[in-house]
Amino acid sequence: ARSNIHGPIIMKDLTKKMKFKPKYVHISTTFVHGNLLGTTEKPLPEELFDFGKFNPSKIHKSMMGDQEYAKQAMKELGFFNTYSFSKSVCEHILVGDKEVETLVLRPSIVGPSVQQPHEGWGG
Repeated sequence: ARSNIHGPIIMKDLTKKMKFKPKYVHISTTFVHGNLLGTTEKPLPEELFDFGKFNPSKIHKSMMGDQEYAKQAMKELGFFNTYSFSKSVCEHILVGDKEVETLVLRPSIVGPSVQQPHEGWGG
């Protein structure tokens, strides 16, 4: 939760202090829909994953505490790992903060270059 949630929240808070209000662009992951699987005919929705009875802010608080509520939510919502679960929680927290508009990007994989500017280049 510290790197996948706190870092983006700190960065968004920084944008709130700017003289002009830019959009905040958050790079998430494709895997934020729990156990839902998309197909070519029926891709996963672009909307936030529905947490149903679970509150994302309460999940985040639990992640930083005893983790019981977060563990229950993760299990019932069908998330396979804490990485994708924390990324999904983060999306909710960022988008829910309306002070600065948030754009969420969900690349499937981010990796090193195959060719340009040279093989293995990672940024």
